[in-house]
Amino acid sequence: MRRLPLDFVQRRLWQLPVAGRERQLLIGLALVAVVAGGAIIAKCLLLDRAIEQAALAIAVAQQEVERRTPVRQAPLVLSKPQIEAVNRIIAQLNTPWPVFLDGFERVATADIALLTIEPDHRRRIVKASAETRNHRQMLDYLAALGTVRPFVRAMVSKQEVNEKDPNRPLRFLFEVLLEETAAFAAPTPGGPDEADQ
Repeated sequence: MRRLPLDFVQRRLWQLPVAGRERQLLIGLALVAVVAGGAIIAKCLLLDRAIEQAALAIAVAQQEVERRTPVRQAPLVLSKPQIEAVNRIIAQLNTPWPVFLDGFERVATADIALLTIEPDHRRRIVKASAETRNHRQMLDYLAALGTVRPFVRAMVSKQEVNEKDPNRPLRFLFEVLLEETAAFAAPTPGGPDEADQ
């Protein structure tokens, strides 16, 4: 039979037999491992919860950005007639009205009533209509208008006498040819137009 050592005295750790010390050491290490494992699991759970909250916040932010971002529309493609219409509007907006009006005002007389003015940039002319009492006044007006800047030449395109009016005025449509520089260039302050006045 094997001998069993029985010792009822509680000894200190360094005084215990080797097998007892190893057992207690293993139990202590196991307890430390369990506590460390629990701490690691708790930290992982906290990180998982933080990641889920961050993912939820990102999803909410993306939905908010998508809600506030306007829907992208396909790029606008203009047809040739639309491009031509836009170019006509731009030309109309870039009309040097002060230069044109100054030219008409320089030859204005009490005998001529200017009714309409319409620039035509493609043909580099200004179409207009006016009324006067007789043909001589009409011809004198057009001759004077053709010599004033920014105009080069004025010619009648249509004329008629208004029979319904008791004064029987002569209404005429005319076209004035523009100088090369006047059709699209705006007037410069202090330029030759202002020096003439």
